[in-house]
Amino acid sequence: MRFSFQKESFFQPSLKQTRVPNLFPVWSGWDLLAMLGFFPLSAFLILLLSQGIGYLLVFVFGKNYFLDQPSYHAVIQILFTSLLNGSLLLFIYFTITFKYKVPFWSSIKWGNLNKVQVNFYVLTGMLLALVMGFLSGFISEEKNPPITELLKYPESAILLGIVAVLVAPFIEEVIFRGFIYPVLERRWGQYTAVFLTALMFVSLHVSQLWGSWLGISAIFFVGLLLSIVRAKTDSLFPSFLLHLSYNTTLCLLAMVGLLVGY
Repeated sequence: MRFSFQKESFFQPSLKQTRVPNLFPVWSGWDLLAMLGFFPLSAFLILLLSQGIGYLLVFVFGKNYFLDQPSYHAVIQILFTSLLNGSLLLFIYFTITFKYKVPFWSSIKWGNLNKVQVNFYVLTGMLLALVMGFLSGFISEEKNPPITELLKYPESAILLGIVAVLVAPFIEEVIFRGFIYPVLERRWGQYTAVFLTALMFVSLHVSQLWGSWLGISAIFFVGLLLSIVRAKTDSLFPSFLLHLSYNTTLCLLAMVGLLVGY
């Protein structure tokens, strides 16, 4: 039986590749575009859901009970963003496991590390956060970024910390370096894929850090480092550990800052 092989592209793996069981990644640029189209639809549905829950709470507890709470809008914003990112994770999971019928964890190259390697990435994340925190103390900016509004109230600050530590590192690593990065690497190579993934990563956080060029630059640098780790280790687990350690340390520093401020 003869096959006519076509050139590999961003949108479609070659015919030769589609017949290889252990092709990585099995998904293509079309799936990235599908996720991009799914994003606004998911945002609309989650917005409707949140509105419905809001009306239900008003009906049960009274009109002004929640709306009068200073932290109401900050908490809603955090929940909305978390649910939206969670919907993208579900999209990726179902694309990999149901459309392509391949194992999820091995497909995103989760991998394993020994104790020494785990300690290395955890300590690197902590050190990176401490350096960023130290540098921010020497640079003053004219206005605070929107994310500082989420730290004004105990409810939203605690919720933001929980999301930043327990939710964001895993979901963001799966989206950017587990699902998007491999397609970009296959098409344009490691260097371009690392840069583009970091650029997409910082675009997710721009709305939270708008007005803080130091914050945006720091997030881009962190995204670049995470993508480099993913590229050099060929595994998602190291970048996840680094991301988790970085976020956890930043949250602890923010908590200390709030306590000192009080």
